[in-house]
Amino acid sequence: MMTANVLKVRELCKSFGPTKVLNGVSFRMTEGEVISLVGSSGSGKSTALRCVNFLETPTSGEIEVMGDAVSAVVNEHGKTVVHGAHNIHNFRRRIGMVFQNFNLWPHQTVLGNVTLALLYALGKNKRDAKEIALSALSKVGMADFRDRYPHQLSGGQQQRVAIARVLAMSPKIMLFDEPTSALDPELVGEVLRAIRGLADEGATILLVTHEMRFARDVSNRMIFLHKGEIEQDGTPEELLRNPASDAVARFLSSVMPLAA
Repeated sequence: MMTANVLKVRELCKSFGPTKVLNGVSFRMTEGEVISLVGSSGSGKSTALRCVNFLETPTSGEIEVMGDAVSAVVNEHGKTVVHGAHNIHNFRRRIGMVFQNFNLWPHQTVLGNVTLALLYALGKNKRDAKEIALSALSKVGMADFRDRYPHQLSGGQQQRVAIARVLAMSPKIMLFDEPTSALDPELVGEVLRAIRGLADEGATILLVTHEMRFARDVSNRMIFLHKGEIEQDGTPEELLRNPASDAVARFLSSVMPLAA
């Protein structure tokens, strides 16, 4: 039985001035798949993630989410022109993103932070919004903290609330951009366990992370980026056991103590 592609990325390029950050990145993602984007700092991982929901506008290339496509082309004047821009709104309704920083409303409780978008973006009534929010908070182990404010939470707890806020919106794809990078080491595990729980429940996840052991254990595929290009795309076992290039091998040799 074939599983439908929920995300297609074709020939994605992104430049900041003269600096080319992405150079022809292409991959597909199916429903329920967990893909980790890995590679050295500066390889283009986070930029690729941000281009998927047009937080960054690609210089050129095409993104397709569940059949809706948005493409960027460079015109004769060297300027990027976006086609299908009306679909960007659909992208953002279907894609949820968890950032490095938590971005919680400091004046709202945990429950308030999760229900706000349900009330104002999706038009849910208060009773339904509360029920959905508590269900999402339960999945990340934060329902008992519903009445606390962000300043009363640890960094790991705040990030789990941020995950619940995205989860409550029922996204088709969840993007995670280095979700543990702003945390103290002792708090990393609780966030990774929350993400693993979502993966075990069948969530479709595109993850940028330096946590190689976690990426190996949770992913169906790992995509290694090097200087803005895909150097290797395969299962964790393929990538870790049979690096496709010297760049992949060098990276793995530097992180193998973490991935052992």
